[in-house]
Amino acid sequence: MMARLTLPVPFSDYPLPAGRGGAASLAGVRVGYERTFDTRVGRASERVRDVAEAFGLGLEAKPYTIYSRFELELEPGHVVYITGESGGGKSLLMRFLAEELSKHREFSPVVTSWRLAERVDRRVRVIDSLGRDTAEAISILSAAGLSDTYSWLRRFDELSEGQKLRYLFALALSKGARTLVLDEFCSTLDRETARAAAYTFQRYVRRRGMTLIAGTAMNDLEEDLNPDIVIVKHLGSGVEVRRRDVVEKPCSLLRSLRVEEGSYDDWRRLAFLHYRSHHAGGVKKVFKACIDDRLIGVVVYASPYFPAGGHANCFNAEWYRRHRGEHVLRIERVVVHPSFRGIGVSRALLLESMERLDKPFVEILSVMQRFHNFTKSYMVSFEVPLDARKLKALRSFEERFGVKLHAGVDALARRFRDGRSLNALRRWVAENYGRLLDPRIGLDSQAIMRMRREKLFTLLKKMRVAATPKVYGLWINPDKKWRALQLRALKREFVEKYARWLLSS
Repeated sequence: MMARLTLPVPFSDYPLPAGRGGAASLAGVRVGYERTFDTRVGRASERVRDVAEAFGLGLEAKPYTIYSRFELELEPGHVVYITGESGGGKSLLMRFLAEELSKHREFSPVVTSWRLAERVDRRVRVIDSLGRDTAEAISILSAAGLSDTYSWLRRFDELSEGQKLRYLFALALSKGARTLVLDEFCSTLDRETARAAAYTFQRYVRRRGMTLIAGTAMNDLEEDLNPDIVIVKHLGSGVEVRRRDVVEKPCSLLRSLRVEEGSYDDWRRLAFLHYRSHHAGGVKKVFKACIDDRLIGVVVYASPYFPAGGHANCFNAEWYRRHRGEHVLRIERVVVHPSFRGIGVSRALLLESMERLDKPFVEILSVMQRFHNFTKSYMVSFEVPLDARKLKALRSFEERFGVKLHAGVDALARRFRDGRSLNALRRWVAENYGRLLDPRIGLDSQAIMRMRREKLFTLLKKMRVAATPKVYGLWINPDKKWRALQLRALKREFVEKYARWLLSS
């Protein structure tokens, strides 16, 4: 049998966020739950009668209680962690809570993991399956722990089991739910990845005032999930409920994080995870991030041989032209293992390593920053639009070939299949190479005309990246020994608006 009781709890001392019921909304609900199974055997087989007789068991109906007078008070925005032994009844409670909370506007709509799994569209690629646009899709996927660029381009069935689970989390976030009920939360992930995913997920739902109910037999996620309520369900009717004082704190994995100087070999070990070329030129310094003995992140610093688009927002032109080689380093590559993104690894890696460079400035020019500005809190950033030369090159490509330069790889491969079309592409590359890449780079036109298809497409990829809008970011070393130099290097209007702290003694 099942008995249900739902009662309003007192009005909250604090108004709910706009769109979530307003100041007059109830703070939450109190739910009561009882569940007893009837163990009546019915028509017994010969084997059932043999077992019953051997162990002195009767075949009459006997009650088996899973929940007895269980009560729970929930408020919108709570994170609830349901754990305990397998077979104890966690899933029963989660399904009951999902049904009850869907009746209250402070919690509805409710999205559940078991319904989501049935509705996954396996025909579309991950990046196309959620969010209103690319930026929102990337934000949601990253929050769910699915921040590997290559995974965004796959279909659901092409993901690993861990990636599939994280994708379901992302899909739940994209449904506009006020409450998420997720069964088997992080159960299939290795435990380090599970802790990272729990941390990023609870931060995402809390920032949006969502309610999260996460259930799993794994009992090692409390610190990183940081729940308001912990429910431990034992076999039988035993259940414990603990309410916690939630204090925001870093992911537990960061306690084991070390940032130290590395080598180019460290970069090569993680280079396959980066969305750009795996080769990095002009390398000056490499730093790595490790948890215990596991390499999880690398940053490569290089000499800014060519000027970076966007620098004019910050620097006096003559100073940058003459002195950047001596006083500026550029973040050429930075990559963090997908399992550990979103917990603060890139921030720790960059901040700790930049302070060890003994340089007054560090800059970055990145496509990823447009979608996920991971240096926002410690670098001043500017959008870098395409200039007229690059826009002209893009238009000429589309007019000549009837396809955009940024079309998918498959579309370009179909367009340039035979010798005649490849020769036309070679001529376009020779004409526009200097428009999209630095014009001072010499490249012989005849050498381009002799390029094999694979090398030509590699060169075309570089040109496509160069023709993509980026974000320029600048870190200013806070060490006072650089103060006079920094004030000479930076534009006065930049300092007044973004770095007034440089003017203080």
